[in-house]
Amino acid sequence: MSASSEPNADLTPLDLPRGGLPEVTNADIANAVAQLRAGTGAFAVDTERAMGIRYSNRAYLVQVRRPGAGTFLIDPIGIEDKLTELREVMQAEWILHAADQDLPCLHELGLYPEKVFDTELAGLILGFEHVSLQAMVADLLGWELAKEHSTADWSQRPLGPELRAYAALDVELLHELKEVLVAKLIAAGRLEWLEQECEAVRLSKPAPPPKQPWRRAARQAGIRDTRALAMVRELWRVRDELAQQRDLAPGRVLPNKVLAELAARKPRSRADVARSSLLRSRERRQDANNWWRAIDIAWRLDERALPARRFQESTALFPPVNRWERHDEDAAARWAALRTAIFGLADELGIRQDILLKPAIQRHVAWFGWSSRADLAEKLAEQGARPWQIEQVSGVLDSAVRASK
Repeated sequence: MSASSEPNADLTPLDLPRGGLPEVTNADIANAVAQLRAGTGAFAVDTERAMGIRYSNRAYLVQVRRPGAGTFLIDPIGIEDKLTELREVMQAEWILHAADQDLPCLHELGLYPEKVFDTELAGLILGFEHVSLQAMVADLLGWELAKEHSTADWSQRPLGPELRAYAALDVELLHELKEVLVAKLIAAGRLEWLEQECEAVRLSKPAPPPKQPWRRAARQAGIRDTRALAMVRELWRVRDELAQQRDLAPGRVLPNKVLAELAARKPRSRADVARSSLLRSRERRQDANNWWRAIDIAWRLDERALPARRFQESTALFPPVNRWERHDEDAAARWAALRTAIFGLADELGIRQDILLKPAIQRHVAWFGWSSRADLAEKLAEQGARPWQIEQVSGVLDSAVRASK
C-alpha cells in the first residue's frame, strides 16, 4: 500500500492559489475573523517559523483556510492580545500536515483545535513510502507544488508575492487531500487508527528540554577533559544570552562545531581567543570579549565544580539492547522474538514498524516481560500504545515469545 514517488509528467503545476494571492493580515484581523466565522467546516492550518534564523520557534505566519471563507495569511506578531475572537472561531476541527510541528507554536498563541486530522499521519497509517505534503498532493491529487521557500526567513516584512504564494499553497489543497485520504482509510479499515493517532498528537505535551544540551556539542568534538567541558558549558550559556538578546538562532552567533573546538583548545587569554583561526568572521571576532569571559569563568572553577565526563539525561530502567545478553538472557531472547514478530507484522500490514509500535515501547515490554496476553496489553497501554496498536500486536507478540522459549 504505497504511493508512487516517481516523477509524473502529467502533474499540473500549482504556483498560485486558485482564488487569488492573499495579502498578509495583521491589524485587520477582525475582518479575517468575520469571514472565517462565515465559512463552514474544518480549518486547514499551517504555520511558518524562522527556525535556524531567529531565537525562538514562534509562528511568524499562520495560514488558515476554510470553505466559504478562503485563505488568510495571519501575521500574529504584535496582535497577540487581539486574537480572542480568532481563538473562539477556530475551536473546531483542524486539518494539518505534520501537526506535531505546528501545534506547539499555535498553542503559544492560544489557538487550540477540538479535533485534528493529520494528513502526514494518514499517509503513514496507509503505508505510503513518501509522506511530504508535496509528494502526497502529487500522488493523490495530481498537483505539483513548489517547495523552494521552506527555509526562508519568515520573520521578514513585507513578505513578497512568492513567499505569500508558497505559504497559501500549504493550505490550499488540505481539504481535498483529506477527502481522498478518508476514503482510503475507510477502504483499508484504518480510519479509527488515524483518529486515535491524531487525538494523541492533539493532547500531547511538549517534551522537557534537555538538562545539559551543551553535551551534544562536546561529544561531537570528542571532548573528555573536564576543564574543556566546563568551557563548552560556559560558552554555550553566554552564546544563548547573546542569541536571545539579538533574536538570532544560537548557531548564527557561533556554530556548535566552532564553539566546541574553541573550548577544546583551552585558550589561556583573551588574545588567544581573538587570534583564534576559528573566529574568522568579523562578527565572531567582535564577540571575543564575550567568549573569553565564558572561558575565564571555566578556568577559575574549582576542580569540584567541573562537570563530570559523562552525564545520563535520565535514569535508565534497563541497559542498552546490545548489552542485554550480559545482563538478562531471557530479556535478550524476548527482544529477538519480539523484533522478528514486529517486522513481520509491519511488513504484512504494509506500514513501518515504528508506526506499528514505537521502538521505546518495544524495548520496555521486552525487558520487563509479561505473564499473559492480557498482561502484555495492559503494559502496552501503560507505555502509551494506542488501542489499535494493542489490538494488532498483543496476540502476535505473545505467541511469538512463547514459541521462542
